[in-house]
Amino acid sequence: MTDTASILRDVLSTIAAKEKYENCDIKIKLINTDGANYSSHLYEVTISAPNKPDLELFGKVVTIAEDVRAALNVPVFDTEQFFYTSLLYEYRLLEEKYKIPERNRFLTANCYGFDNGYLRETVVLENLSKKNFKSYNRFESVTWEYAAECIKQMAYLHVLSVAFGQDNPEKKDDIFKTIKFTFPKFMFDKMVQNAIAVVKEEYREKFTTFLEENLKTENFEKFFKPNHLAVIAHGDFRPSNLMHRILEDGALEIAVVDFQTLQVSNPILDLLYYIINGTDEKFRQEHYQELIQHYYSEFCNAIRRFNLDPDLIYPKQNFENDLKEVLPFGLLVSIVSLPFVTVDVENAPKIDSDLETNFFGIKTSDLFAERLNGIISDYIKMGIL
Repeated sequence: MTDTASILRDVLSTIAAKEKYENCDIKIKLINTDGANYSSHLYEVTISAPNKPDLELFGKVVTIAEDVRAALNVPVFDTEQFFYTSLLYEYRLLEEKYKIPERNRFLTANCYGFDNGYLRETVVLENLSKKNFKSYNRFESVTWEYAAECIKQMAYLHVLSVAFGQDNPEKKDDIFKTIKFTFPKFMFDKMVQNAIAVVKEEYREKFTTFLEENLKTENFEKFFKPNHLAVIAHGDFRPSNLMHRILEDGALEIAVVDFQTLQVSNPILDLLYYIINGTDEKFRQEHYQELIQHYYSEFCNAIRRFNLDPDLIYPKQNFENDLKEVLPFGLLVSIVSLPFVTVDVENAPKIDSDLETNFFGIKTSDLFAERLNGIISDYIKMGIL
């Protein structure tokens, strides 16, 4: 097994030298994520040195085995490094140029360093938990207050890419070409049976027919092609990749993390992905339409801050047409993401070993069955099934 602690220490030593922490003491502590993370070892880090404030950091060292890497065929930290070292810098310049109020700016952790060596991939970030940020309980449906603030951040992240493209069309083209992410379709094919096994009998025939039709390559690929608007989307926008804290004035603040799956796509993908992975049937009954409209409203609010006209950039009719076109994706993605979001702690997969047994053979939970059947019920009511 890879000695991730030693790999991390090498990166931390480089960071300490860069930050001029001489004669420093480096303390690291492995974090127990209770199944919320299954591809890396996570560490809390403190770097101390005389006459210097402690550096409170967060380290992530990938543990993905070689056979899994070959099967998934996706870069480990290349995209995340590009986000922190290039794209985020451009976004910060844009926010300064347009004098975006501090409270409305995009919030994420500061980055301190990377190691992109094969089987050594490591990223070191600011430890947001030391600033009172915490993660949402993945077993619970989100509240309206929390969801509304998350969607506001999502819309703003999308708008940043649009505004950047308007300001820097040539740079935008280069960046769009740099971001290459292909959703591994074989994961859907592999995990279909897990989903079918827990679907209620009265739903099974409709659900199976839906999967057969939408997992055809030509139908599947259309979900990832932008229609009326192309944005740089997060790709894995769910509560586990967000952190939150309550400010002194009672306001809720959301920080977005984990940018390994950035992709150029239809903005609706992030929106549906969040709804599917963060909400239950009861929440959607009460707030689904409200949350959809909240996204578009926040998108318009944000685009105006950059002196752009939402009716020219993304008219509401185009947004509604895109939503209708991409809506089946929400049900599709549930079969590959919800098993991991809802997995019981004792059954959480480890992808540093056999792929079929520990990843595609994940033991699903009762909560997965409940959430999936709730989504199917919604899709029947919407006329998708």
